Amino acid sequence: MSLLTRFTAYSAKPALAGSWGVVNFGELDALVVRAREFLRQLKLDRPTAFGLIGEHGPASTAWLLVLAEAGHFVAPLSGNAVEHPAKLALINAQWIITTEPLSWSLYPRVDEPSAHPLFARLREQGAAGLILFSSGTSGVPKAMVQDFPKLLATYESRHESRLPVLALLGFDHIGGLNTLLGSLAAGSLLVIPASRAPASVAAAIATHRVAVLPASPTFLNLLLASGEVEGHDLSSLRVITYGTEPMPESLLHRLKAAFPRARFIQTFGTSETGITRTESPDPGSTFLRFDDPGLEWKVVDDELWLRSRTQIAGYLNASNERFTDDGWFRTGDKVELGPDGTLRILGRMGEMINVGGEKLMPAEVESVILGVPGVIDCRVRGEAHPLTGQTVVVDVVAPAADQEALRAALRTACRQQLARHKAPTRVNFVAAVSGERLKKTR
Repeated sequence: MSLLTRFTAYSAKPALAGSWGVVNFGELDALVVRAREFLRQLKLDRPTAFGLIGEHGPASTAWLLVLAEAGHFVAPLSGNAVEHPAKLALINAQWIITTEPLSWSLYPRVDEPSAHPLFARLREQGAAGLILFSSGTSGVPKAMVQDFPKLLATYESRHESRLPVLALLGFDHIGGLNTLLGSLAAGSLLVIPASRAPASVAAAIATHRVAVLPASPTFLNLLLASGEVEGHDLSSLRVITYGTEPMPESLLHRLKAAFPRARFIQTFGTSETGITRTESPDPGSTFLRFDDPGLEWKVVDDELWLRSRTQIAGYLNASNERFTDDGWFRTGDKVELGPDGTLRILGRMGEMINVGGEKLMPAEVESVILGVPGVIDCRVRGEAHPLTGQTVVVDVVAPAADQEALRAALRTACRQQLARHKAPTRVNFVAAVSGERLKKTR
């Protein structure tokens, strides 16, 4: 059963909750009907590219699904149109839709459709297109084109659920869209917090009795450090999924102590191949096993390669060199193989630190440092060194009081738990670390 068909069956169930209140599936379906009529009035005679600008909400959700249903190309973009001129130009968006939670505005942008071969191929197949952009942290954001109906079809087998879910990742992010589409397919309430600050997230969980929290290890660490776990009733949480970066073992142990009733599930996904179902060999393990009939995987020279039925058609503005001729995607993730078909994500291949020929991944060192009392967050990186090529440096977020004592405790912990070449040679105390550790989902 398609997502839009399910809205009738779920009519009285709450669908989306946020600062605007709670909208049920019947009300969401009414917005879909209105969006269809607006689209019909445009009298478009060919598949057209749309920039859909907004955040998670009823109006943006309705337009996302209506554009997919009508066979158009849509790029979900957070924020406002002023922030995205280059992205809108790249996809040659003919129309811009800006959304508030319960309303929208449409603006024409250009007259001629894009002539890009990827769009032409989808037009020939009669398929709608979903366009997602990478974060651009390592250069110009890449525009990825997905066969949207093929992606939506993967949610048709979802079973109904009564567990409210929190939307933490953005409307323009593959993880955020997976949360949205999965919740809609299951008839679950999706709760959108006022912001992604720990206080707002904790308040939303407590207010709506959220049962499922998808998050990154970085956010979960900040949630623990913020004190909001003690300040709100978060006992409704039953499942906490984590992904987008490696989970330090020390952090997972602290999380399990803070949320003893919750089950922790490691997820995995990339914008290029989609979100993949996984399972863990045991609750406290940082290893995972792929459990998805639509995915193939292998490890080549310690790098994870994937081939999935939901992978993108290609990039609009970059070469497809990371895809092999027979369809494998080189993820750039360094992995460690475990027993019984399991593996553990160690980090990005480009993040590897080489100290005099001895190689290490930052996540291993970060796990030790995060286990030292007083450390709120940290980031380990390599820095050039005249003798060893690189040396290990760590930026640490911690209270201002008695940093020298904490520095000594960090050095002791690293000396006791790590090989000599892995121990940081310099500890910097900073107000915040830049970005999420080894962010993986592009």
